[in-house]
Amino acid sequence: MKKLFSLGLALVVAIFVFTGCIKFGNSGASKFDPEQLKTMKDVFAYGDSENSSEGYTEKNYVFVFSVDGIYYRAVTELPEDISAEIWKIDFSDEKKDQKVKDLVSPLEAKIENLSEQIPSQDKLNKLVGKVGQELFNDGWTYWSYNLAEMEAGMNHGAFAYIVKFEYKGKQMQNTDDFDFYDKFKDLRVSSVKFEGLGDATNLE
Repeated sequence: MKKLFSLGLALVVAIFVFTGCIKFGNSGASKFDPEQLKTMKDVFAYGDSENSSEGYTEKNYVFVFSVDGIYYRAVTELPEDISAEIWKIDFSDEKKDQKVKDLVSPLEAKIENLSEQIPSQDKLNKLVGKVGQELFNDGWTYWSYNLAEMEAGMNHGAFAYIVKFEYKGKQMQNTDDFDFYDKFKDLRVSSVKFEGLGDATNLE
């Protein structure tokens, strides 16, 4: 399995509104309805913007976008022949992004409303008191840390969070060989707050 290749912004925190629209059927209705997005071409017509993100493996192509402040994820399975064509494209090709979109455009899209999956603060509060290792064992990973505040930016699933840890010792020093997982594994969580989308193109 090739490693996930991700394009665009890994962290989408801006809320934006699309002023353009597409029309479906004969009604001429322009109100966004994710159920009307049947193919990846439909998805690109609504969500192809500088604030979207995409990624793919040998088996799946994923496109994450936002409409009216709601986060969506479109996933399509890649037939072997299309997957092979995608991985043949030179990474230095200036038209690579468009070539990938052209290849996946006819494929069926499965749409998820990611905003509906954002955990409530009450649910996040249940993590308070756990030690870092419990989070790591559950698939939490970090993308930043602040030793002065003893907090870390962490990803879990499609989302990003700010996790604060309890620590009363001498302030830790950041070094070239600083091991976050080792240093934080025994520290207890004191708060968790939702930050936005994390690596939402990663399905693992």
